[in-house]
Amino acid sequence: MRAVRVTALLIALAVAVLVFAPLARGQETQSSPSQLGAAASVPRALDYLKARQQSDGGFAELGSKSSSELTAWTICGVGASGEDITKWKKSGKSPLDFLKSHVADMAKLTDIEKACLAVCSAGGNPRSFGGRNLVDEIKARMAADGHIGDMTNEHSWGVIALAAAGEKLPEGSRTWLAARQNIDGGFGYGSGAASEPDDTGAALQALMAAGDSNTSNAVTRALSYLHFCQADDGGFTYQARESNVGSTAWAVQGISAAGQDAASSAWASGAGKTPFDYLSAMQQSDGHFRYMNSIDTNLAWMTAETIPALYKKAYPYNVSASTSQSGDSSSKSTDATSSQGNSTAKSQAGSTKSPAAGSTSNGNTSPGAASGQSDTTGESQGSRESSGPSGGLAADKSGSGGSLAQGGARTTSGGSSLTMFLIVCAVYVGLLGLAYVSLSLLLKSRE
Repeated sequence: MRAVRVTALLIALAVAVLVFAPLARGQETQSSPSQLGAAASVPRALDYLKARQQSDGGFAELGSKSSSELTAWTICGVGASGEDITKWKKSGKSPLDFLKSHVADMAKLTDIEKACLAVCSAGGNPRSFGGRNLVDEIKARMAADGHIGDMTNEHSWGVIALAAAGEKLPEGSRTWLAARQNIDGGFGYGSGAASEPDDTGAALQALMAAGDSNTSNAVTRALSYLHFCQADDGGFTYQARESNVGSTAWAVQGISAAGQDAASSAWASGAGKTPFDYLSAMQQSDGHFRYMNSIDTNLAWMTAETIPALYKKAYPYNVSASTSQSGDSSSKSTDATSSQGNSTAKSQAGSTKSPAAGSTSNGNTSPGAASGQSDTTGESQGSRESSGPSGGLAADKSGSGGSLAQGGARTTSGGSSLTMFLIVCAVYVGLLGLAYVSLSLLLKSRE
């Protein structure tokens, strides 16, 4: 009788190890970077973005007008390379000039946060930019308990923007965000929303910017979630059956924020592919990064989002001084890398060369928010309002968030990771029950 009970216990432990071993990968120690295949070329990516700059100083997708959202993300992306984007001028106008001329039209909190982060990334003064104090406007949306806005993504990007501006964040900003973590360890765009890599990557950056430790429960659980939902090709996906560049880039930035190396063997998938393998494979001959294998859309947007990930840089990487400098100046951004625990220990600031040999990207990402654009294949690009990082910081992310009109519609499939987690738990409980019933019948037959 005792021997049978011991056997039952051993069976239960074995099942637990088989089922939950993948979740424990987030606790692995980091190993040295793996030798990857072909490296992604940052200079070619920068050249592609330069070609997308318009005469008003802003950036646009093929066949479209300059967009303040795309321009802000491009400023952030170029800032990661260490190149001075204020010197990128068309008809005498820089990207900051374009953004300054449109900042008065920004009403959404996430647009203001994005603009603040872009200005800081370019070395400007977010406290005096186009007649607005972006820092004070974000702080005005901060509640007494330290949370910003109404949605989780609004809070994450508000924390990142204020940290970029050199603001000291209250402890409540960290604890409020940690309390929004889902049972699977990931984060969604709002409370109760299903987890996805985009907002989990953003939350990791915000947690570290708010002073969290890379060994905290919230950070380690978020990393475990990313391990759990990583695809065999090394990339990550947002509500689709295949990886995409945007989701992968934001996941990599979250991993970097936590002090881990997404190019190392610790982040190799079951097929031996890292996120950098995925991103590298997605770069095209003209330098841009393809959205996913089956769709090439929002070319400039995807390219701008990928560059910080290639440098293993987490936001914020250029921290503005709290004392004012002219927000409209064209002074070169100071490459003051923020201290977010170990978040950007691997970053390579001040260089426009590709990241270390072999550490490049092969990635699939979520679509950017660009409307009416056409890609190199002439396909129509729909608009996306997404509060997640890959979609540009809009607050109106619906449950179907990632749908993208592309000569038809891309359906949002591939259910949430929370559902997968619950299914795994159900299988585990079912196996335990089966083992218990089997052993009970065995004991009964021996009586």
